[in-house]
Amino acid sequence: MSEEIEQLNSEIKALKRKTDKPAQIGSGMSGYNVSITILTDLLGCIFIGCAVGLFLQKCFDTSPLLTAGLTILGGVAGLYTTIRYAIREDKKVK
Repeated sequence: MSEEIEQLNSEIKALKRKTDKPAQIGSGMSGYNVSITILTDLLGCIFIGCAVGLFLQKCFDTSPLLTAGLTILGGVAGLYTTIRYAIREDKKVK
């Protein structure tokens, strides 16, 4: 009876070792991939804000304030996206 219990305990420990893997950011993503993802999200939002601002400035013949405002809004949106990404990855690790 005790041999069976010992065998079951060793099997349980072996299964625990298989499932206990260290937490990784982005489910296997390297630090380089994470940094590229964050950089493209941030710069992409800024670029889109600037492009939309320039387009609207040319269409409606407005001052450059519209372009500046939309570029800043794009930067804020990029920071918001970056923070959401960091929180999501933090929850995956825990």
